[in-house]
Amino acid sequence: MQDLFGNIHSEKPVRVNIYADEIFTKICLESNHEWFYIGLIVEDLSNPLLGDIIKTRFCNNFDESSEYYSKNNKIVHWSEIRSADTKNICKRWFEYILNPEKSLKTYYNYILGINNSRLFKEEFASKDAFGSKYNRFFRSAILYALKTFFSGKNIIVENIYHEEGPQKHNKYFPWHCIYKLKKRDTVNFKCNDITFLSKDHKKHKESNIVQLCDCILGVSTSCQWSFKNEPFSVVKSEPLSH
Repeated sequence: MQDLFGNIHSEKPVRVNIYADEIFTKICLESNHEWFYIGLIVEDLSNPLLGDIIKTRFCNNFDESSEYYSKNNKIVHWSEIRSADTKNICKRWFEYILNPEKSLKTYYNYILGINNSRLFKEEFASKDAFGSKYNRFFRSAILYALKTFFSGKNIIVENIYHEEGPQKHNKYFPWHCIYKLKKRDTVNFKCNDITFLSKDHKKHKESNIVQLCDCILGVSTSCQWSFKNEPFSVVKSEPLSH
């Protein structure tokens, strides 16, 4: 970029971490079509999200002797929300996201829904059809999200974190997405492989955002397909109430 005097100024690249989760199967009750979903949260490391999510989890109280610490230290998984403790963590996260004064520069989220019933089987591998589909659409989701959130910017992806699942054992998924995207001029990668994390934030602090991604995917698809079809639907709908 040149200024008025012809001096060239190089723009500082955007450094990001990407967090991902998925929902394998949702059946539309009207059409009986099968859907799967890919959820991404992109963290701009110049305005980090992780610290805020951890503070929000614990209400900024990290005293392990506190009676509230253990309540706030539980794994949050949308499909397993049963107790007030996990529901309240989830609700605080949603309130953070919905408050632009807190999340405007920290929270970037993209969800891609794929109608599996509409895909042509011939376009994908026959031995591992889902793996072939997921690999291709995951790559598309990442590229679309980065181009949308940081249009015209040079981007450096430091890490891609994905919840542990069958993708970890796919022949191509852990590396192929990064390999293909490295060929793009405006996207650079510091990592060669996807890092797979459990949802246990006590093992990896980054799993806090993986849990958040799970909750966002869960609540979004629940809104789309109706809470009434889910177990503990009343409990799950409470984090959306104000």
